[in-house]
Amino acid sequence: MNLLQVKQSLVLSAIGSLLLAGCGGHGQVEWSPESAMDRQFFPAFIIETASMPPVESEDPQAKEDDPYLLGDKFGLLGVSIKVPSSNAQVKITIKENDLIATTTWSGTIPEANRDYYIAPKINYKLERLRHITKEVPLNVDFDVEVNGKSLGDKTETLQIRSINDCPYGVAKSEETVDYENSGKGSVDMGWMYGAYVNENHPQLDKILREALATKIVDKFDGYQGNDPAKVLKQVFAIWAALEKQGIKYTSVTETPGSSSLVKSQLVRFLDQSINMPQANCFDGSVLFASLLRKIGIDPFLVGLPHHMYLAFYLSKSGDEQGREYVGLETTMIGEPEIKQSDSKLPEALADLQKQLSAGVRSTHAWKSFVGAVLNANDDLDKNQEKFDTGDPDWQTIDIAEMRGEGIMPISFGGGDKGD
Repeated sequence: MNLLQVKQSLVLSAIGSLLLAGCGGHGQVEWSPESAMDRQFFPAFIIETASMPPVESEDPQAKEDDPYLLGDKFGLLGVSIKVPSSNAQVKITIKENDLIATTTWSGTIPEANRDYYIAPKINYKLERLRHITKEVPLNVDFDVEVNGKSLGDKTETLQIRSINDCPYGVAKSEETVDYENSGKGSVDMGWMYGAYVNENHPQLDKILREALATKIVDKFDGYQGNDPAKVLKQVFAIWAALEKQGIKYTSVTETPGSSSLVKSQLVRFLDQSINMPQANCFDGSVLFASLLRKIGIDPFLVGLPHHMYLAFYLSKSGDEQGREYVGLETTMIGEPEIKQSDSKLPEALADLQKQLSAGVRSTHAWKSFVGAVLNANDDLDKNQEKFDTGDPDWQTIDIAEMRGEGIMPISFGGGDKGD
């Protein structure tokens, strides 16, 4: 499912029952403020989608304009309204608050006694959104005028989530445009994890210098050697450097503010997690994916219920024989006891093992790296079918594909403003 369908699903799932309500209420204007995503306001989602180019949908129905959806068809805040006379002149105003500048929409409602949804194009204060690190409520005030007459104000209270809260799935009704997953009851938003991967972060250079200092490799050249064992060797060098730093990752994850309709996960930005002695599996996977992207290796994130690990390709895109990949369980960095696996080593890992000296093969870093690959590979094999079901709790997120669709890194603003 592409981003166009996702955003339409979020909007229409919030207003579907209103648009299907039919006629009634003759003689007076009926209106109320509305918000998608269960009144949960995610700064990361707003920032990530603010400048994203439109995605062309392959669904003919998704391309058709809904005559009863006016304004920003992807807007998450708006007004449901029904007027008693045709061609009514309407003005919607969302008043300024800490996170939104004054926003207006003016236009004509063609039909009387029909439910319309009007979503003004919101003027978000994006720089302030970057600094939200605490969950707080926010009142959003709406004002409606019809044919020049003010109908007064109404308020919608939103729960503002931290910039670290990553929405990865939203429950929806069958009235949404995402017919493929309507029976499964959710919109897959795993692509949002790609916003926390940042291959351009300046602190990555320090880690890569430390990886070179291990002498495991003398350079990082991605797939240029056209040798899967050399690709694995580069990844192992990074692994050894992180273990030497004393970084430990745990599969225990923190649960942010809850919603029965929106699935979300706390994910730290690289600024927050690089120097932490312990972080969760999502943080470790995002950090490692950023490092691999930096050296030209293509990773993908593997999301399971309350857990995440990494996988990466051993050859460049376009290889005629397909792209072999291996998994990597990032929580095994620094793990004191390595459980022995009976699984067979992947060919590239076996080749690398033969190339390494006995001294390197005896290190804890190598043993934990082998264990991490085998552990993740076993899990990938066991759960392969689940990743194709459309369930947001079982996802693989290819970062190169996400970049191609316009999912770019969010620049973290810290917590010194507006939090």
